[in-house]
Amino acid sequence: MDSPAGAAVTLRERVLLELARRDKSDIQETFQAITEAAAVVLDVARVSIWALVDGGAPLDASIDLGTRIVCKDLYLSNEQKHVSFLPIHGHDFPAYLRALHERRTITADDAQADPRTAELTTFYLKPLGISSMMDVPIWHHGQVYGVLCFEHVGPLRRWRPDEQAFAINMTDIASGCLEAAEHLAGRRCWEILAESLSEGVAVMDARGGVVACNRAARRTFIERAGLESWAELPGAIELVDAADRPIPAVDWPFQRMLRGERVEGEIYGVVFKRTGERRYLRLTFSPAYEAGRVEYVAVIVVDATEEMFVERLKRELLAGVAHELKTPLAIAKGYAQQLESAKARPNGLDGMLGAIVRACDRMDHLSETLLDLASMILGRLRLTQERVDLADIARAVIARAERSAPSHRFHVELKPGLYVVVDSARIAQALRHLIENAVSYSAPGSAIDVLTSTDERNVTLTVRDQGVGIPDSMKAGVFTLFFKAHAGTARDKGGLGVGLYLAREILRRHGGDLTCESEEGVGSSFHIVLPLARSA
Repeated sequence: MDSPAGAAVTLRERVLLELARRDKSDIQETFQAITEAAAVVLDVARVSIWALVDGGAPLDASIDLGTRIVCKDLYLSNEQKHVSFLPIHGHDFPAYLRALHERRTITADDAQADPRTAELTTFYLKPLGISSMMDVPIWHHGQVYGVLCFEHVGPLRRWRPDEQAFAINMTDIASGCLEAAEHLAGRRCWEILAESLSEGVAVMDARGGVVACNRAARRTFIERAGLESWAELPGAIELVDAADRPIPAVDWPFQRMLRGERVEGEIYGVVFKRTGERRYLRLTFSPAYEAGRVEYVAVIVVDATEEMFVERLKRELLAGVAHELKTPLAIAKGYAQQLESAKARPNGLDGMLGAIVRACDRMDHLSETLLDLASMILGRLRLTQERVDLADIARAVIARAERSAPSHRFHVELKPGLYVVVDSARIAQALRHLIENAVSYSAPGSAIDVLTSTDERNVTLTVRDQGVGIPDSMKAGVFTLFFKAHAGTARDKGGLGVGLYLAREILRRHGGDLTCESEEGVGSSFHIVLPLARSA
């Protein structure tokens, strides 16, 4: 048979194990279990848990008089019930408060004589018959949360080291309870936040399984697809790109993210096979790593169906308007040119016909720009590939500019033999936009420089004017669609604000780029950069 001491040790171990296993998220229930179990195991009349409130910093010569010690639970062993007790105020018992702040166990075998607890005698110890006390600090986040207090009634009691060790183990369980409750509260806050979002939010593991999700994510996928679980989803949907082409499973955003690619704010078409419904979703995948490997993935889902519908509507409308403009413009321009070539004309007709032709030219240029813009946005821009001397393209564009803008002086320095593989017509179009821009925003009689330079890999064609320049606050948006640096000012020259956007897009589709340098009141320089062709 076990000896009494052996039986006591076994009981302590069993109690500690049971308390360690229990759900500790409910603070009050766990505190009551701790005080009751501690009272039974150590045969103590009163066991309580107290929390430090409105204070808790270590004390020196000055005591935080606002600190209170609030009873969270008090178990009375003789009556077998849990009760509460009045708070103890620091300004009434400074020595006891200072002892607590020393963050060590208080073992007062004679509590009424011990200097750390003696000041409690009249108010607390004598009326309750308490002779011995043991107070053990409860730690939380590196600070003393409060104390687990053992109060013996009867003859003086000497607290043995094994009893102190057991008490410390009980405070560790109390600390775990505080952490569990805090974790649960934090999780509930995040759940409330996630459920309030209109965007879908989910957490996936590295195998693609959904660990947690909010209502919006379930509604977007599970309910819309008519499924019972997330495991069924891959076989119930198909992903398509912006051109409605199916995306292979190996290139789905989750797989790309696992390969180390960044997936942030990308729009995918999701086709639900059961109904054929198509939704467009903006997806962001944010991986969380452990030991260098993806452990979990946070997924944010935003329904972009309406956005895509409006965007497509605008693009198709843009293309339609451009096409509709061409026919009446062609007719008007044709008749105007016939009248212009007629032998007999009324007086003053020349000027009017010239104005008609110029207006039609402007409208024709507008429609061509709209068509190019629509082709660019819809991905329908077709590029041919030919090996040409960039100087030849530039000379043709400059010759045309000299005829249309005779009031400007063109200073040209073009090095021959700078071969590029490009669509000549598109590169000429980009250069025309830059020169027209330079002419529009520089004074008559000023010079426009067109020159080339090279390095080992690229050729740079620069168009520099002496015009109004671009304000510093507007430079960041210079290549943005429909951007006009001087809109609403006396310097506004009209136009759609798409020329620089188109020019840069053309260059980028050739593997090059378009950059800008500008100083307000001094002028601007635009640099076309293209990769040099390899030697034949």
